[in-house]
Amino acid sequence: MITALLPDTVLQSTLPPEPAIALRVLNKKLLSGLIRIATTKFPLPSFKRVIQRDNTCLLLLCKVSQLQFRFDIPGEIPVAASNYLISIVNNESISSSDLVLVMVPTRLPETETQKSNCQWPVSFHPNKELENKISGQNFNKKEKLLIIDRVSNLLKQCEEASIKTGSFVNFVMVVNPKTREVLATASTCTTSLLGHATMRVIDLVSQGQNKQDPISLEIPCDIMSGNGHIGKRKQETVSESHPVKKVKTENCVVDDYLCTGYEIYLAVEPCVMCSMALVHSRIKRIFFGKRREILEESLRPSYMKYLH
Repeated sequence: MITALLPDTVLQSTLPPEPAIALRVLNKKLLSGLIRIATTKFPLPSFKRVIQRDNTCLLLLCKVSQLQFRFDIPGEIPVAASNYLISIVNNESISSSDLVLVMVPTRLPETETQKSNCQWPVSFHPNKELENKISGQNFNKKEKLLIIDRVSNLLKQCEEASIKTGSFVNFVMVVNPKTREVLATASTCTTSLLGHATMRVIDLVSQGQNKQDPISLEIPCDIMSGNGHIGKRKQETVSESHPVKKVKTENCVVDDYLCTGYEIYLAVEPCVMCSMALVHSRIKRIFFGKRREILEESLRPSYMKYLH
């Protein structure tokens, strides 16, 4: 099963509400002028200004957060705020009794579910790609099998190497999704603090930039265990049939700065350092088999920022 790693703000079915002030308008002839005043004084882009509720027109004036008044009593509009808003409206037929508190979303919805649960209507443009990720329909059956096979092989290598070395060894590969060519592979260098597999594979892709000939690099360090030297790992190579080079062809990624347009597969979720490296390398998509264990679960929200 392939699950998209999405922020909590997307997975929430309802958006956090916040208070706003609306105006009951009985005389519809006043609406156009009142809308012009409200939108000029209190811009609320993407929020629907007028709705029909209980056979009455409600005009959204502003969010409470847009006013410089303290709302000490829940559910009650302070007199100073009422007088201020009535003075802006500047119409004798409207009084403070026409002002009501309503709830509006604190931000705009990102999904169909959030939009349908909004307490006040807002403009919404469906994101089909995001909806497919949530429903698990962003890949067809053939693509899913290929992704699972790649990640499963990396997990197997990771487990075997970690047992041999007695320390964690991650395995990664960079793939061109257009040609399905594996451009570079790497694993953790256990003798270097910065020898993370992700950092090393990005370095391999970097060394392949603007080169016409395929690259074959010996690993600069050996896998070591507590009992001594086990042996050198397999050579990391850039595919001979599709070297990373700055040539605009049908099967190449047009902007090939480092990992632009490429996909990376990892046995285990990248750390914060590697996540930032992937951001700067312009990687397109990240697939991994296991979540990374972190010291404190409370750090997870901050850590996740680097992965989205």
